[in-house]
Amino acid sequence: RDTRPLNFIDVNTIAEAFLHHENRRVDKGACIQFRGRRYETKPELIGLKVEIAYDPTNPEILTISHPGIKPFTAKPLVIRGYCAQTPALPPAMQPETPKTSRLLDALEARHKESKRLMTDAISFANYGKEGRAHV
Repeated sequence: RDTRPLNFIDVNTIAEAFLHHENRRVDKGACIQFRGRRYETKPELIGLKVEIAYDPTNPEILTISHPGIKPFTAKPLVIRGYCAQTPALPPAMQPETPKTSRLLDALEARHKESKRLMTDAISFANYGKEGRAHV
């Protein structure tokens, strides 16, 4: 029966009234810590204190604000599976099982060379002993 018109308040204003607020310091990796999880912020906030606003029923999404920077939302930092993978080595650098021993190959080559030299040498061990029985 009231003749005055109803004034509706903006939904964002009402939502802001029920948010919880806390202060956090941004670390060197441009991240903040909240409830045991890391949230990524902007690099220009490194080392500064920021105010975070969150809904206690859904603390996964944070609204981060700092004077002079437009408020933005941050979600939990997810480290994907591709992080910290070592690149594949080229085939020339991959370990391979040796077929033979280099040391044994070198010794065998030296032995063959010494046998070749011995077969080419002239031996005078039996010189003069062939036909004579007297000494």
